Amino acid sequence: MRLINFFCSVIVIGALLGVISMGLLEKINPGEIGVRQSLWGSGGIQEEDYEPGFHVGVMGIHKWHLLDRRTHFLTFSSTAAIESGRGIFEVSSINSQRRPPLDIRTKDNNTAALDVTMTYRIIPDEAHSIVSEGLQNSYRDRVVSTVQSVLREELAQLTPEDFVDTEIRLARAESTLPVLARALKKFHIIPDRLLVRAVRFPDAYEQKLQDRQLKQQLTLLEKSKQAVEEALAKTGKIEKETEADVKELIATWDKQLQSAHSVNQVKVAGVLGAAGEYDLRTRAEADAEYEVLVADGNLAVAMAEALRDELRNAALDTAGGRILQARDAAENLNFTSITLNSNDPSVPTVIDIDALVKILIGSRED
Repeated sequence: MRLINFFCSVIVIGALLGVISMGLLEKINPGEIGVRQSLWGSGGIQEEDYEPGFHVGVMGIHKWHLLDRRTHFLTFSSTAAIESGRGIFEVSSINSQRRPPLDIRTKDNNTAALDVTMTYRIIPDEAHSIVSEGLQNSYRDRVVSTVQSVLREELAQLTPEDFVDTEIRLARAESTLPVLARALKKFHIIPDRLLVRAVRFPDAYEQKLQDRQLKQQLTLLEKSKQAVEEALAKTGKIEKETEADVKELIATWDKQLQSAHSVNQVKVAGVLGAAGEYDLRTRAEADAEYEVLVADGNLAVAMAEALRDELRNAALDTAGGRILQARDAAENLNFTSITLNSNDPSVPTVIDIDALVKILIGSRED
């Protein structure tokens, strides 16, 4: 039972705290600007813009005014144009204002219907001024009327041809933004972007403009063709001059090449002649030296052979030499038969061996 009473007390206390917090706190969403007003005394509107979050505000003592912090879209366009551009300009209806096309009279006194989109936002830290001046419910309409007035004055300075020229149109839109900023500052609003999305003229005049644009395009096309022809002629001239320069350079290079080739041939011929002369001279010198060396060699061989014969003869002239010669002669003797004349008194008898030996090989004294 006590546990149940405890939980009931907790729930009651939580509920009381929730109710008290709801009476003491104010929640400002991320896309909002909070302005607090004191209802008692001489407080009035506090000169402060409150950021998103929870802020103290006692119920019955303070009153909160919430303004849109987001970018606002103001579009002047027909319903069909709005529907066709919904994918680009589709925003919440809270911060989007749509008005019919902006009718203006151009510089050449022609009427035109413009599709224009302008984005704007509240100047930071000036939302409380909107509330204190009582504009929180009417500043949007004030913006619409002011923008219409400024655009009809500024864009009326353009001619139909200027609207067709993208650079001129964008430049006029950029130069109009400062004028809009000065005009909207009193409502504490600053414009961000201005875009002229389309321009429409009456059907008859639109046809004239299209015909004029067609003529201009044809004129530009003729000028472009003429420029192309001039460029081709200039290119052809440059091409011919380049070909002539190339031929001249090739001829010059060929001449230099032939000259260098001739010089090189002369040098090569000189080198080959010198080499041939050197070869012949060297070969002649080598041959002569060879003959001299061969003659010297032959002379040395002949002298060696003469010396050999001389030494041999000297050696053979000795007793040992004679013995050697006798021995060689004896070794080379091959008698098949010997006939001795027995009637010759100088012929020794077979019995006298010493006499036979002396006849054949000589004596020691010999």
